[in-house]
Amino acid sequence: MESKQPKSQVEKFREAAGELKTDQSDAAFEAVVNKIAHAPKLTNEQIKELVRRKREEAKD
Repeated sequence: MESKQPKSQVEKFREAAGELKTDQSDAAFEAVVNKIAHAPKLTNEQIKELVRRKREEAKD
């Protein structure tokens, strides 16, 4: 009787991505990287305000 090896983290990730029907093309990857690269840099005060808002939302 052959025992199944547990799936690796990468295999689990690939299966989950497949189930979500994610776009795994190079163009989609480049689009996401460009979006991140061109995002405005937040100041420390903006980051603090964002954290405050998220904490308030979590309390509700």
